[in-house]
Amino acid sequence: MTTLHGVGPKEGGDGSRRTGDTGRPVTVVTCAGGAPWEVPFIDGFARRGLGVHVVRRCVEAGELLGVAMADRPDAAVVAAELPWLDRELVEVLAEHGVAVVAVEGAEGAPRALEAIGVARRVRATDPPEEVARALLGLDPDLPTPAPAPRGSGRVVAVWGAPGAPGRTTVAAHLAALAACSGIRTLLVDADVWAPSVAQLLGLAEDPSVLRAARLAAAGWPEPLDACLHDADRDLVVLTGLPRPELWIELRARSWLEVLAAARTAARLVVCDLAAPVEEDEELITDRIPYRRNAVTLATLQAADQVLQVVRGDPVGVRRGVLALRMLREEVPEVAARVEVVVNHAPDAGRDRQDLSRMIEDLVGRRPAALLPPEPVLARVVWEGRLLTARGRRSRWLRELTALRVEVGPRCG
Repeated sequence: MTTLHGVGPKEGGDGSRRTGDTGRPVTVVTCAGGAPWEVPFIDGFARRGLGVHVVRRCVEAGELLGVAMADRPDAAVVAAELPWLDRELVEVLAEHGVAVVAVEGAEGAPRALEAIGVARRVRATDPPEEVARALLGLDPDLPTPAPAPRGSGRVVAVWGAPGAPGRTTVAAHLAALAACSGIRTLLVDADVWAPSVAQLLGLAEDPSVLRAARLAAAGWPEPLDACLHDADRDLVVLTGLPRPELWIELRARSWLEVLAAARTAARLVVCDLAAPVEEDEELITDRIPYRRNAVTLATLQAADQVLQVVRGDPVGVRRGVLALRMLREEVPEVAARVEVVVNHAPDAGRDRQDLSRMIEDLVGRRPAALLPPEPVLARVVWEGRLLTARGRRSRWLRELTALRVEVGPRCG
């Protein structure tokens, strides 16, 4: 028996209804992955004049997306068990007006297809007439994947210019200080250019950030907690890419779902981000567009608080100002609420005042924190530890502790 959620005819580009009632066939592409139902369905549609026209049989996701973008069929009939049938694919197809109809095997589909936006399904054993009726009754208002429940945790994005101003160092210690205060904190390595949180904390190089993105794309068959590493009593970590070239597996839609799940997993979520924010040129792989900086931009836009780390020397300040200008061009609403944190600020009081006034003149606001040089940092990095492991006698830590960071309410 055909199961279909949401019925109603779809309008064509000229306002007419693409249904058998108007004599216009529903255009369909199929992608079965070798499943035996594909040929009987296509033959049945053609022989019996059921009002369904199959324009292409596709082999893999890239071909399916290419055909969908070029030909704009009404629906894609896809085998439910294909591993690349995920949230990203369904949303991209929906953006191009293509509904996804999943074909389940005789035993059904163990996947929660509704969680990735597939609300239409048929069985491989259904006769072509029933499948055609389902296709002819597609709703023009395509469903979208249900978003992950947004928790009350706060997301703090730690970002900055190129040139190693200390983004990861600030992010890791900010998270550690919050955890030391009894706040459940999640540190996320979202740097797709030079991930280093795992090395800084002495953790195993495990691609947990990739696993989280894949689970989000699949509709969370496992919770985010399955991807987290325990670093301390109240500090958990989502480690970054083991190799930077794997950035292509992180997509913006799924990443936003990871951030939504992170808000539920912790009261404070600290994200270490890469420097580039420009809309880099699309890399086309198998007809699918990818952008390397999408994770950084998506996190900055979703964050409750954005900290820009600037190195406290002339070169570092110039780089910081240029980076903020670039951010204003890309996402001005984010740039307007950036708080500047100066790392390696001068020790002398007069120099610190001059630097603070200079930054205020250049970016329109005084720094939120001036972190002095800390020689011990180099030593603890070699040991795979943080300054918090040596106590809080460090002036650098005291200055960072004074930085005002809001956290979500206590769970439970």
